[in-house]
Amino acid sequence: MKLRQISQFVLVSVFVLVLTLILGGSTKTSLTIEQVNKALSPFFDSLSIILNYYYDRSSLDLNKLINSAIDGLVKGIGDDFSYYQDPETYRESQIEMKGEYGGIGIEVTYDSNRKAIKVIAPMYGTPAWRAGLKSGDLIVTINGEPVAKMTYMEAVNKLRGEPGTTVKIEVVRGEETLEFTIVREKIEIKMVLYSFVETEKGRIGYVRITRFGERVVDDMRNALNKIFERGVRGLLLDLRDNPGGYLDAALSVTSMFVDKGVILKVRNGFGEEDVYESYGNKYPNVPMVVLVNEGTASASEILTGALKDHGLAIVVGRRTFGKGAVQTGFPLSNGGVLFLTTARYFTPSGRDIHKLGIEPDVLVEERVERERHAETREEIEVDVEGDPFIKKGLEILLSKL
Repeated sequence: MKLRQISQFVLVSVFVLVLTLILGGSTKTSLTIEQVNKALSPFFDSLSIILNYYYDRSSLDLNKLINSAIDGLVKGIGDDFSYYQDPETYRESQIEMKGEYGGIGIEVTYDSNRKAIKVIAPMYGTPAWRAGLKSGDLIVTINGEPVAKMTYMEAVNKLRGEPGTTVKIEVVRGEETLEFTIVREKIEIKMVLYSFVETEKGRIGYVRITRFGERVVDDMRNALNKIFERGVRGLLLDLRDNPGGYLDAALSVTSMFVDKGVILKVRNGFGEEDVYESYGNKYPNVPMVVLVNEGTASASEILTGALKDHGLAIVVGRRTFGKGAVQTGFPLSNGGVLFLTTARYFTPSGRDIHKLGIEPDVLVEERVERERHAETREEIEVDVEGDPFIKKGLEILLSKL
């Protein structure tokens, strides 16, 4: 057989076998194997044509073609919240959710115009921070290799490495070109930051949750323990620009504020509903204000909705993002993961917030552009006068004391 015939024969055979196993044992789909196989034929035809007739066949990357096809398949659903992560992207996302890795401690992006890694900000106290890297710096070489010849993820992975190892980088800062030799360390990103605000009515605790990753439950307990040890009369909970994260993490953190009762309802595509109740709360119930904005999404909205419905907090800020969809991750054989919307969630009172968001009790008109970067310290400083959200939240909180 020729390559074209082998490719098509093998791919069709595999898909027919898989579909036989899936559709043959399912009573929840009206599609037949024949219908799906017929629909897939143009895909196999296209793949065979590309592999056999593309001008520069030696440059073809089959894995990249398949990754793009899976990505396009998921986008064809038309659901903004279902997505595919190829193996490399998935590994990167897991590092971010774990909040721990070996590296120099910088938040970066890719500057496509300069073909360089751009420093968003060095993380406080890390090797990059101590070395003097600054926001806006452009990393143009890593260990003597031009970043322009690397993919973004290749460059990021070269900056990371085992603690104790050294990385040399060349940086363009304005008209200057600087060289840095930095020893990597274990970087631990704090997902919960806290502070205190002294007022005429007593001490107020401030807690900001940056995301609901693997470490958030432990970080939250640590922050609340320190806050209540110092004695506070009220609490500002900052969920602005928190994109969410793990459902179980959201349930655990929400339970730290809700003594008992329903905190979430989840309904799948077959109409089945699961009701989640609080695990129990050991912390004092003090007056609370939750700060939210358009970037408050998913797990952050679970917490906000539960606190609002139970009357435990006043919501201050702007309408939240409105992501009431639950994604389940399905690992694929290539190491990638398909995240598919499999359920919707509702607040304890049964409110559907999907694409609607949660309206604040008190609106803050001003918009604030905060420096977005990960923190490696727990206790931070709070800018009461310069941040209209915190200023309004504190004003509301003090009026309730």
